[in-house]
Amino acid sequence: MKDKRNFILYLTGRFISFIGTGVQQIALPLFILDLTHSGALMGVFSALNLVPNLITSPFAGILGDRKDRRKIMVVSDFGRGILVCILGFLAFGGKLNIYILFGAQILISIMDSIFGSASSAIIGELLGEDELMRAMSARGGLDAFSMIIGPALGGVIYGFFGIKVVFFINGASFILSGIMSAFMIYVCKNHNNEKLTIKAFFYDNKEVLTFIKSNKGLMQLFTFAMLSNLLIAPFIDIVMPYVIKKAIGFSSQQYGYLMATFTIGVLIGNVGLGIFAKRIKTKATLNAGLFIEALIFLGLSISVFPSGVKFFGGPSWLFFAVLAIIFLSIGTANACVNTPIGTNLQKMVSNDMRSRFFSLLGIFSQGAVPLGSMVYGVLLDKFHYYYILLIVVILNIIVTAIFVAKAVDEVYEPKMDEAIELQDAK
Repeated sequence: MKDKRNFILYLTGRFISFIGTGVQQIALPLFILDLTHSGALMGVFSALNLVPNLITSPFAGILGDRKDRRKIMVVSDFGRGILVCILGFLAFGGKLNIYILFGAQILISIMDSIFGSASSAIIGELLGEDELMRAMSARGGLDAFSMIIGPALGGVIYGFFGIKVVFFINGASFILSGIMSAFMIYVCKNHNNEKLTIKAFFYDNKEVLTFIKSNKGLMQLFTFAMLSNLLIAPFIDIVMPYVIKKAIGFSSQQYGYLMATFTIGVLIGNVGLGIFAKRIKTKATLNAGLFIEALIFLGLSISVFPSGVKFFGGPSWLFFAVLAIIFLSIGTANACVNTPIGTNLQKMVSNDMRSRFFSLLGIFSQGAVPLGSMVYGVLLDKFHYYYILLIVVILNIIVTAIFVAKAVDEVYEPKMDEAIELQDAK
């Protein structure tokens, strides 16, 4: 009962916080554009949202493995909540400028990193191994649901009430999330009062990298996550907006609806995994998700060739419906990939290094996204989009096929106690 109570508090806080974040994520670019009329400054703000997070991650991972994860989550939530509310008061008084906003975003990004490392690691402590798949499915489903609600509310709230109300809503969501975490019954198992020196910093992170390298299944999942993000994340973020809006001719609003269908697909996939968690086989689910996702991406790339666009009548409602079904299917398949992988990573990494592991995973996987985005941006200026799409999709199929062919048994059926025993034996 205590485990379920803790997990419900964890999920509720996360859901409230994600809705507030979604509201602000949509409203802030609009506010920056209204304030500065500069697309370049929107790009700077995006970088300030990512770069401090990546730089802080190695420190955040060590903090999450040495200190009380629940307290870290509470302090980070309250810190972000208070800071965002201060931005609301400044906006209310007409004293908010772009420099204050950028400075605040750097601090928020750092606290996001600290919170994220503790939040990702603590879920493995809240429930038993047999409940992890259902837990990760519930988390993924609620995350997707919040990503539908938050952005939908963000544009409306900003349009009617302005940025000050957006800040107050997001600030309140962080504080409520912190309150939920504060009520969790949690005993820290990894408390370490040892002083964090430069030597200890490098040793602690090297320990995780050595552990990953020594564990073949973990290394395979780690490498696949990095390569997949390098290929697919910029595909969605950079290439698809170009294709949907410029090549086909759909409106920005229609593009937004298509992206929403992807999120709905993720929600559907996670709900299904949660319902059938006890009956499904991880290997069959993961491999099916990988191949279905790869094949649907291939179908997507073929459908947006000039001949395909012509066949469907350009920006017609028929073509919109076909693309909506495609994106919905990709989202569903994506949930069948990400949720089992996330569940298995929780099992494969021992509790005393879980924060560091997920922080490093974030650095390597998310750090690949800007590189991929730059490469795709250059390629779009030099080559036809449909050739780029086809090549990327083929590369993704090859990476997927190699991963499935080479994957060891532990990739699909790891045991939490094996990870602990391996670490203790070192």
